[in-house]
Amino acid sequence: MTTRAFLIIFLLLLLSLFSFFAISLQKDYVQPVKNQEGKPLILDRQLYTIDGIKVSEDSLLSGKVILNVYASYCLPCRVEHPFLIEIADSKDVKMVGISHKEQVSATKDYLEELGDPYDFSILDLDGDFSLKLGVIGPPETFLIIDGEIVAHRIGVIDINIWNEKFEKYF
Repeated sequence: MTTRAFLIIFLLLLLSLFSFFAISLQKDYVQPVKNQEGKPLILDRQLYTIDGIKVSEDSLLSGKVILNVYASYCLPCRVEHPFLIEIADSKDVKMVGISHKEQVSATKDYLEELGDPYDFSILDLDGDFSLKLGVIGPPETFLIIDGEIVAHRIGVIDINIWNEKFEKYF
């Protein structure tokens, strides 16, 4: 083949690649955040607390459970933390934390610094459990009643959000 033929093939490949990227950028591949309300809590693997204790399915699937996804690196989590302590002290509900993509030592330091509102915290080092819940990032809070997610909040929980989404279940 001649140099001219190589140049034409190269330019056609380059044009094809450019066209592919231009078309793909115009499409919206971002999936909308799906509300988890009304869905069952699915436990498809063994979970452990930050203390290395196995989490029983019954502890998450029976009665009222607040699941709160948090991390020490999350500034909004620090903002909502005092309110979570108030809820833990004033409501008859099991409070369970999910330590999102964080080492045990950082989680324990965070809870020691701010207080621990949780009955226990689940260690989610790889974020897999959170991802299966539909979590996009901390903070997120779920209210589970007898295994069904009845309320889901993406973002900080405060008194207004609590009254709007969660209080009616208490």
